[in-house]
Amino acid sequence: MHSSCSLDIDVEWQTLKNTLQQAVNEALSKRKKRRHKRCLILWNEDIKNLIENKKKAYLRYLTTHSETDKLEYKRLVAIVKREQEKLKGNVGKHLY
Repeated sequence: MHSSCSLDIDVEWQTLKNTLQQAVNEALSKRKKRRHKRCLILWNEDIKNLIENKKKAYLRYLTTHSETDKLEYKRLVAIVKREQEKLKGNVGKHLY
């Protein structure tokens, strides 16, 4: 008698679980996983030197925590971005 009772409980539990999962899936839409777009890495010696300087500035900021080192690091981040955008624009011009 005891085993048939536990069997009934297991069946009821699975039914309840499946019903709840179905209701949740219908009520809430599932999000699609976003795939990270792979960017074309544009690299030349100027970019390499700028990135090395940026890394050095970041390490300097981590050791000193001074506001001037932080500003210098942020300035170099902006310069690297700007130069990469310029390079990206130049590559596009050569393709067309």
